[in-house]
Parts: sequence; C-alpha cells; structure tokens
Amino acid sequence: MSTYKLRFLGTLGGFGCHSFHETQNYTMEVFELTSSFDELTEKRCEVNMKKQVKVEFKAGIRTALADGTLVQNSPKHMATEHLYKAMAGDCILLLSSEYLYALALFSTDRNMKYIYTYDYQIESNWTTYMQNLTPDTYNDKEYIFGEECYFRICLKRKNGMDITSSDAIRGGEIIRFETAGETRSIKEYFRQEVQKTAQGILNCRKESLAFCLLTDTHYTVNGTWEDTALNIREVHEKVRFDGIIHLGDVTDGITSAKVTSDYAKIVLKDLQACNVPVYMVLGNHDSNYFHNNPERLTLKEQIKLYQETEHERQPPYYYVDYPNYHLRCIFLHSFDCDVPVRYGFSDEEIQWVKETLENMQNGGNILVFSHEPPLAELDYWSYLIRGGEKLLDTLEEYNSKENFHVLGFFYGHIHADFVYGNCSFPLVSVACAKCEYFTDKKPEGAIVPKRQLNTVTQDLWDTLILDIENEKMHLTRFGAGDDRIIDCSKRQSVYKSLKEEKRRCRKTKIWAHRGASAYAPENTLPAFVLAVELGADGLEFDVQLTKDGVPVVIHDEVINRVSDGKGNVWNYTLEELKKFNFNMQFPAYGRVVIPTLEEVFRFLQDTELKVNVELKNHIHFYEGLEEKVLELASRYKMEDKVVYSSFNHFSMMHLKHLKRDAKIAFLYGDGYIGMAEYARINGAYALHPEIENIKYTGFVDTCRSENIRLHVWNVNEATDIYRMVKMGVNAVITNYPDRAGKISEDFSWDGAK
Repeated sequence: MSTYKLRFLGTLGGFGCHSFHETQNYTMEVFELTSSFDELTEKRCEVNMKKQVKVEFKAGIRTALADGTLVQNSPKHMATEHLYKAMAGDCILLLSSEYLYALALFSTDRNMKYIYTYDYQIESNWTTYMQNLTPDTYNDKEYIFGEECYFRICLKRKNGMDITSSDAIRGGEIIRFETAGETRSIKEYFRQEVQKTAQGILNCRKESLAFCLLTDTHYTVNGTWEDTALNIREVHEKVRFDGIIHLGDVTDGITSAKVTSDYAKIVLKDLQACNVPVYMVLGNHDSNYFHNNPERLTLKEQIKLYQETEHERQPPYYYVDYPNYHLRCIFLHSFDCDVPVRYGFSDEEIQWVKETLENMQNGGNILVFSHEPPLAELDYWSYLIRGGEKLLDTLEEYNSKENFHVLGFFYGHIHADFVYGNCSFPLVSVACAKCEYFTDKKPEGAIVPKRQLNTVTQDLWDTLILDIENEKMHLTRFGAGDDRIIDCSKRQSVYKSLKEEKRRCRKTKIWAHRGASAYAPENTLPAFVLAVELGADGLEFDVQLTKDGVPVVIHDEVINRVSDGKGNVWNYTLEELKKFNFNMQFPAYGRVVIPTLEEVFRFLQDTELKVNVELKNHIHFYEGLEEKVLELASRYKMEDKVVYSSFNHFSMMHLKHLKRDAKIAFLYGDGYIGMAEYARINGAYALHPEIENIKYTGFVDTCRSENIRLHVWNVNEATDIYRMVKMGVNAVITNYPDRAGKISEDFSWDGAK
C-alpha cells in the first residue's frame, strides 16, 4: 500500500467575486498528498480557500466608542465607511508597522424597531453593535474572527501624526482582510413559496407579458435584500420574466454619496443577473437627500447610477414599447428636492407625456409607472402633488379616445397595497420589498401586509401579468400579502367631481392663515397660490401701510422675523421694502418680495375664495388705512368676498361707518365675557376668537343664537380641528388648509351620507 505525504507548496490567486469593492483575490493554499490512498477515501483533504478583500478607507473619520458609528472631523484617524461581513475563521492582518487599528464589531442581531416603527437607522445598518471598543482597543496584532459578524476598521498612526488622503488611498496596502466568503442560497422557508408563485404565474400567463414588479427595497447592511434577490432569480428561472420594474427607493438615501451608490449597485447588479431588461424609476430616497443629507446626488448622477445612461440631456423619464402587444410603458420622475413642492411632475415632463402619447399614431395600450401617485390623498407624506391633476387630465384625455387604452398607473412610496378606482383607469400601489410592518402613516384604506423575519412574509414583490384581451391585470404576490386581479376596463372618471362635492359639503370652512404658511413664506403670493391649490375656502392675511402710504401684506410691525431687513414697516417706502427678501423659512422658494394689497386682490378677484383682511392697527395706528383698504376692495370688486377684522375694534367701527354693509369681525385673544352680545350690538358679522376662548360653556350656542358667526384662529392640530368642526364653528383659520380640509370634509361627508 503506497503512502503519500502532505507538503505545503504555495498559493494561487486571481479569482473574482461579486462585491462593491474594486478588487478581490482568492488565496488557495496547495498541499501535496501525505496519506495512503485508502485513507483519502475516508478523509477529505482540507483546502483553505480565501479571498483578499480590498478594504476602503476615508481620511478624517473615526469610529465612535459608544455606538460604532462614524465620527467626522477626526484628523488623526481614517476608517471604513462600509461595514464588512466576516465569517468564523476570517482574519485581519496589519501589514505596516507605522499604524495601529481597532475593530468595531457588530452582530447579525437586528433591531426590530426598524421593522415595526417608522425609523431609519442613520447609517442604513441593521446590525447590533457589540460594545467592544475602548480607548485601548488599538493594536497591531492579527485578528481572527470567532463567529459570523460585521465589522468596521479604524486606523491611526503610531506616532500620533495626522492621517492624510494618501494614507486612505494606501489603506489596502496597510491592512488586509482575508475571508472564506459567504455562500448565498435560498432559505428553506422560501422554497415552497417559489414553487407556488411560479405555478401561479404559469397558470394565468399563457402568452401574456409578465414583469417582476417591486419597489422600496431600501437596501441596508444585514437587511433582507439578499434573500429578495435570490427569490426573484429562482422564480425567474422557472417563468422567465419579460422584464423587471423597480418603482424607486433602492436605498435609504441617508449615507454618503459613495456608500449609497455602492449599495444601489449591489441591488442593480442582482437584478441584472436575471439577464432581462431592468427598468428603474427614480424615487425620493434615490436622490440621497434624506435627513438633510449634505451629499445629495444630482439628477445627472441619479440617471447615470440607476438608469445607466450618461447622456447629459437625458431626462429621468422615458418609455419602452412592446410592439407585439401594442403596448407603451411610460416611466415617470416624481420627485425634485430643489423645488418648493418636492413631490410631483414638472410641466416639461407632462408636456413630454402628451407628446409621447400623441406620437402613438395608431393609439395603443399604455402602462404608467411612477414612484409617487398623482393625487395627494393617496400619499400620507404629501400635502400636494405638483402637477398631479394636470398629469391625470392628460392621461384621461387620451384614455377617452377610442384607440387609446390606459391600462393602469402603478406607484410605490406608500409602503402599502391600494387600488384607487375613481379615475378612468386604476391607480395601483405596491407594498415595499423592505421588510417593514406598521399600519400608521398610511393613506386611508391602504392595506399593509403583516411581515415577520425568517418567514415567507419577510419578502414582498409582485409579478405583473397583462391580460389585455380580457382587460385584466394579474398581480401574483411573492411573500406577504395576497394576489390581486385588477380590472383595467375603461370607466367614468369621478375623482374631480367627487373632490368638488366633498369640498362643497364642508360645514366648517377652511381659511388659510397668512396663506398656506406651514409650507410657504407667510403672507406672500406663493403662500396664497399654494392655499388655493390645497383647496382652501378662504384666505386670511394682514395689512399695514408703508412710509409712502401703500397697503402691504405683512403681519409683524417689525420686519426682522420675516425678512432679511430690520426695522418697522412704517419707516420704509414700498420701493425700499421690495428690496428685502421676505422668505426666511423655505429656501426652495428663493427670494420672495412683500406683496401689496392690490397685488393680492388682483390675484384673488377671479376666485371664489372668501378673504379675511386683518387691519394691523392696534399697536401702531395707521391713519387712513380703513379708507385705502375699502377703496381697493371696491376697485377689484371684492366687497362681497371680504370680511374685515382687527384687534382694534374702534378701527372696525370706523370702517363700518365708512361702509355700512361692510362685514366686520372683532378679533380677541383673552377670556372676555358677553362677546356674542357685544358683537350683535355693534353690528359685527362675526367674532374671531383665539381657540382657547371656545372652551367656555355655552359660548358657541350663544353666538349661534345671536346670529354671530365664529371664525376661530390658530387651529392647527388635528385634534383641535376635529373639535372645532364637531362644535360647528363656521370657519377655522389654520396654517394647514390641507389637513383641516380633509377633517372637515370627512366629518361633513359622513354626516351627509
């Protein structure tokens, strides 16, 4: 019997591996045989196969001892922005005697709050810090990992000198990470779901198009994306998708631009591994703006990263045709963090949609994909969708034509399932691929599938199957939630008429306080325009006089708070005031000038809005203010629309003397008694109390019996708005006309049905 000896011969290198890092090398230790042939049939020769992962560093950052996060502005350190995964037996080797290193270790335990509450981990990191760092952790010894975990490395010089960018570039030469790597395979609890989903797709597909449809993956370290990617690939192997559609928010958009881009590339590479077209829609998080992230991605950078085109003038919206099905798929862009109303669709994009439809000379079928829905009522986070109704009008115009058929409008963002049926085509949302389960912060009627880690419900995505002939769209669900069949036959659009009917039903009217001042610079034309768009029934604003006697719209007697100027309103001429910027709170609006009362009346004269003009003459008495306000109201035919109010009740009586049929209201903020009788005796149309004055027993009933209207101000919280609506006050004056409008409509609508 022959005997063989094992003898170490050396290493082999040069094997590649999928990762976000630039280069990786495998190291294989090769041995000669030392044993008998018979023994080799009973024992496996152990081969230690490792890959060298290039570790990337950034100068000037370090790892916090308390929680393992990155600390900026640390010139004596450099650290890895990425967290790296290690398996038991992997090792860290320091290759230079000039440095010391410290490892921050993170277990694979996940913090459940990121799944069951609305919260984003500040570094998109779903691990648990192992609290291993101390000031004495820095060393120069080899480290061998005893268990599967994640880690971050921080380096410093032994001599205490500052770290330079050159040091960071050389990081891969200073320290080496050797790993056996992780074998990724589909989890057992998903195998039956793969079979069930694939069979369901094949049963209804026949010759139809089938797209993998997913959204809101929100890639995180130690998250669930790797399982989702494997599941998609397994189902694809059985059914062969015609394409993959991702509706946006690939990552949290909360890390550095470099890290976010690397995470996005992982997701994209996994999807592209199916070797079918991948169609990406840009979401709000894809701009890397979240939590006021200073490293935002420009639109050009987003297009290059997610849609993989470097054409400088390429817009983020595009279409793809499937001629055999007479189908045009339109992919839209619905977020711009540089404009005041961030969610929505630009005029240029809507014009492009119109041209894209017009160019379908023989008509055809149309599918629309967007991250954001076109209506604010379908999105908890939006008070207004910029251009949303204009986009819907365009789509419905073409859907009304005999040779066009809009099959549906698909969107993500809301992290829930929903089908909206009040348009001439269905608006369909898809819940998030990210493992997440909480039912708050969702639009009314949305369905949130229950999710649980390490079960089938951990995952969630759909297969969209088009049955154009029978006017059906099948959504076959993988993971949490149910299959859905969507009727895509044409129907009558009622969303606009229903919206107007609900607004007319409001028993308590909504007046926008200084315009939509929660979202735009108070008492400016942008705030008034926005209030109209948000469905306000009226506007409230304040009027004072300039040094040269021009009525201008401003609340404070001193301009310091609302402008970049200083001093009293009455010490400036109109020309001087117009030089200041009256936008100190909403940078996206840029420079905004103070409006004159004439400019505001000119804007409002063709609307149906009520107008509450508050004369600000209780601190500084403006001689002639009442006469000038009345003259402008007459000139612009606003007399029937205007209610005049002031804390200076003498001013109101003077105005009533000037114009007997003028509607005046007494403003007050303290607990006065007998106000209803006081208003009646002095010929007031209404009282304008601060909300705290509504608490007095019998006050509302007394006003009603005296035929005095109640317009209550400073009503902003949802609970307060509901309370006022339930009490039946005539109007609430609020910074949030959208919020108040919905509450008033829901209460009045439910009562009317």
